[in-house]
Amino acid sequence: MLEPRTVEEAVTALSRRRAAVPLAGGTDLLPALRRELARPHLLVNLKHIPGLAGVRRVRGGVWIGALTTVAELLCSPLLAARFPVLVEAARDFGSPQIRTMATLGGNLCSAIPSADLPLPLLVLDARLQVTGPEGEREISVSEFFRGVGKTALGRGEILTAITLPRPPVHSGAAGVRLTGRKAMDLATAAAAASITLKPDGVTGRHVRIALGAVGPTPRRAFLAEALLEGGPITPDLIAEASGVAARECQPIADLRASAEYRREMIEVLVRRAVTEACVRAGGVL
Repeated sequence: MLEPRTVEEAVTALSRRRAAVPLAGGTDLLPALRRELARPHLLVNLKHIPGLAGVRRVRGGVWIGALTTVAELLCSPLLAARFPVLVEAARDFGSPQIRTMATLGGNLCSAIPSADLPLPLLVLDARLQVTGPEGEREISVSEFFRGVGKTALGRGEILTAITLPRPPVHSGAAGVRLTGRKAMDLATAAAAASITLKPDGVTGRHVRIALGAVGPTPRRAFLAEALLEGGPITPDLIAEASGVAARECQPIADLRASAEYRREMIEVLVRRAVTEACVRAGGVL
């Protein structure tokens, strides 16, 4: 195992060894190693690199280091005040022990379809800061996930930070998830939504809807978003958009649920998430 002290050292190590793998919290990687689902030739421990954790205000929004743990998200007054939907997702994440180890960046880079934290970031229009052999670049979170366990990161690239833009006035966001158990369980299906209302309190704009555990990646429901954009938000329109979102998803059948059940539940979850987001934005339905 290598323990670099700078991002540049980590990038160099990951670039030179094709089978090198970065280690952050390890809550996904270590079980995979034990089950021999992952066999890296080299682990590059990122935990000792300064400056990759924490939550702070920046111009136009909030900066979150990729090594910030889920427990730190949960305890952040800044996030609680500005982005409660992310804090709520952190609250439902695993067990207290897992939350103290798991990192925001690790949860994103694992690219698990049922992961909890991508959905609020998708509806909050998060931007991801990446450093690699060619320098720094920025990626929209909606373009980050490429498949099960696959991301837009190139060889040697490291996710270093996540930035959230300041939400407009009259905005609200909410997330809901369906699980077999109340806690410490992966989502069978999940949805999140954000919406900004025009000054009239009924016209929607900047609508975002995200779906989880119903496709190979966490993803936006673009057709459902378009249906709610620019018109009066009513319960009937929300119900129609929820049906569209259900048709957009690509669920599979597994031990947790059938594909048909997941599709039906997405319709319910999207309706609940959009309705709650409207209420939080100050709307009256």
